[in-house]
Amino acid sequence: MTKVDLSILAPASEGLALIIRLHDREADRALIAGLRDSDAAGLFGALLDGDPVAEGLRAALDALPDPLAEATLDQLAAEYADVYLTHSYRIAPTGSVWLTEEHLERQEPMFAVREWYHHYGITVPDWKMRSDDHIVHELQFLEHLLGLGTMSAAGDAAKFMDQHVLSWVPQFCTRMAERCQQPLLIATAGLTATYLESLRDLLEALTGVARATPEDLPKPYTLSELDQDIAFVPGASESW
Repeated sequence: MTKVDLSILAPASEGLALIIRLHDREADRALIAGLRDSDAAGLFGALLDGDPVAEGLRAALDALPDPLAEATLDQLAAEYADVYLTHSYRIAPTGSVWLTEEHLERQEPMFAVREWYHHYGITVPDWKMRSDDHIVHELQFLEHLLGLGTMSAAGDAAKFMDQHVLSWVPQFCTRMAERCQQPLLIATAGLTATYLESLRDLLEALTGVARATPEDLPKPYTLSELDQDIAFVPGASESW
């Protein structure tokens, strides 16, 4: 039997960590400098086999003034809040809003995600501030599974992506790209969606866990349905 080389999960996890940071809190000088100095666009280009979405990140970084002005940081922070905190863009960053008929926070999808976390001995720090099915927590859990570096965890990562992450995050990213005005947030949306699809393909190749059929997956409500009355999304804590 050919031994599967799981070492490729390390760079995949590194890329995911950068994406998590982009969603976790507003951009600051340290983040922008880090993305530029580490050539994050080049990293994603390599991980995504030259997909042009990586150049979208490069273009967004190039569009930011150097040095960064306070006004620019204020604009980035304001739009981050519009997406993740105040709900003024009507883009819920949590699975329950996308996956339940009432479009409410902290519903059954959150508890299903919580069961996954508990299986691995993980809890979120304050679920009332940032629920278990928040995009940041779901991606952090995925990063944790990749970091374990085992076939079992990699297989669970594939299943978790099908059952939770990919059941709503692509639609979230579509809406984010449509409604945001700051190039960095638009690039974040495109990069996230593309990277997650690529990661799922990688996990299938490594583990043999095929993608779930559409009939087996939760179905998110359409963007037009979510434009109607949706519950308020509260503010979020800073990290996992």
